[in-house]
Amino acid sequence: MFYRFILVNVFSFIKRFFAFNAMLYNAVVFIPLFTVFTPRISKKSLTFVIVFSLIILLTGNFRTYEHYVMYFLLLLAIPMFEKVSFETLLSKSFLFFLVVSIYGISQKWFGYTFVELNWMRSGLSFAEEGAFTFTEDIRPFSTFASIPEFTLFISVFLYYFTIKRKYTFIIFSFAMLYIAGSRGVIISTLIAYFFTFILKKYSHKYLLLSFIASLSFFLFLIFVFPYIFNSSGDSSRMFVYGTFNGRLELLIRVLERSSIVTLFTGVDVSNLNIEITFDNLYLMLITNFGIIGAIYFLFFFIRKNIDKKKFYFLTIFLGYGFYADMVFSYYLMFLFFFAIYSTSNELIEANSADSIKEKLSLNTNIG
Repeated sequence: MFYRFILVNVFSFIKRFFAFNAMLYNAVVFIPLFTVFTPRISKKSLTFVIVFSLIILLTGNFRTYEHYVMYFLLLLAIPMFEKVSFETLLSKSFLFFLVVSIYGISQKWFGYTFVELNWMRSGLSFAEEGAFTFTEDIRPFSTFASIPEFTLFISVFLYYFTIKRKYTFIIFSFAMLYIAGSRGVIISTLIAYFFTFILKKYSHKYLLLSFIASLSFFLFLIFVFPYIFNSSGDSSRMFVYGTFNGRLELLIRVLERSSIVTLFTGVDVSNLNIEITFDNLYLMLITNFGIIGAIYFLFFFIRKNIDKKKFYFLTIFLGYGFYADMVFSYYLMFLFFFAIYSTSNELIEANSADSIKEKLSLNTNIG
């Protein structure tokens, strides 16, 4: 699993060397999918995939199906992630963390290298060069597919350094969060960190509270933030409002062209003349699967018992859902699946300690 983890997080950098040839580039981009192949698949996930494939077909959203394929593959591979030790893999990846962080810092300070610039100008990148230099700030993404993946990667190590009490690297990770700069991931991570390590509360009840906190912050950014900051006078992308405004306008367009029935059963987006992606997980799920389908879609992902690690990363997942259609990103979801489903040594040690205490207590009572 270690080599799969490294390949997924470095491959976006490797593929940029092939940007000189569109055919070759479009061929190599599928290589990371091999990292999810496993001889054992989840039977519950297979049922889930079949059900939601049928919903997509019945609602007429044929053109959206390809966007879910990579997420479905990850669901089937859950048993592979469950066999991985979270702490062991990150311990082995520590040097990789330092390298990608330093590379991200160099992009921030000195600008992009010829590798990134040639890729941006080739027409094969996910956005044009201007999108990466929207303001005077350089938006670093290191070796990753985009800024959110880079920021989430830092969030993963922030959790690891915190449970290991590596205070120097905790501070470094917080600094790297700002440098990586995905606002949605940063906000979600700070909320997750507050509940997990400050309040030290992590249960389904507090997961709901963290979701409400994320929703409240999102609504604040949509409706209140524009009146506090004048983004036109600030060069930092952290204070640029335009992308949030676009999400709100898209939401209004979908609601105007939907009925109560379609909100519960799913909307045929092919007839709405709108984008396939919404930059909002919840709007996207409700549009494609209806409210009931969206709830089950999310429930399947978070249905298991919650420990500290699961709570932290589920809070980030649910919070970042207000800012992106993240299930469409194989790279991003690979990190989430690893973080959520991997085995935590911390939990095993805690359970062992509790077991020992119970045995000692029992022996004492018998004596």
